[in-house]
Amino acid sequence: MPFMDLIKKAIFEEEPQAAQQPARPAPGPATAARPSDPAPVAYVPMGTRDNQFYTRLAKQTDLSAVPELAKIEGFAAPLATVITDKSLRYKAALATAQSQGGLTKDAILKGFDSLLTVLNSSATTFSKQTDDVLRTEVDAKIGQISDINESIQQKQKEIADLQQQVKSMQSQTEVSRAKLQEAKNNFAAALERRRTEIQQQRKEFETILG
Repeated sequence: MPFMDLIKKAIFEEEPQAAQQPARPAPGPATAARPSDPAPVAYVPMGTRDNQFYTRLAKQTDLSAVPELAKIEGFAAPLATVITDKSLRYKAALATAQSQGGLTKDAILKGFDSLLTVLNSSATTFSKQTDDVLRTEVDAKIGQISDINESIQQKQKEIADLQQQVKSMQSQTEVSRAKLQEAKNNFAAALERRRTEIQQQRKEFETILG
């Protein structure tokens, strides 16, 4: 799923319905009925662990996407049951890959560098798309609120209904803003997690391959 779809899903996905409140007794003859304000929209942030942004980043930076990394994995996999030590197994795989396919240690390490480049490109794309969503989905609602406030001043007889709409849209705006911030936080966590994993794998291969 593209980042833009994930961002919009994070903002606009349905929230669980709150438990239904017990009905209040009807007002007595001397009590005037008064419309109640809508309850504020509650928003509970989702955890950052294993979020969909990480799944997207992991798919984009899978080792199999880089020919050199896929090749070394292809040579190492058949040796897993024969050479249990990972360091020895990958050294043996590299020796075979060098003799059969010309694969080098530098090419493997550059493969990890290319994954980090893809990761950075995804970060740039995500940043631009969240800015677009902020402009079109959040700021647009703020503009609508301003228009409604002007209508309230022009139509005094409709002021109560229009103020109700303003409160509702303000609540929605805050929820959208909070969700967008959460999306940024989730992406940042996923980005850092995947970057750390790739950097650790790079260091490990650098050590393994001597």
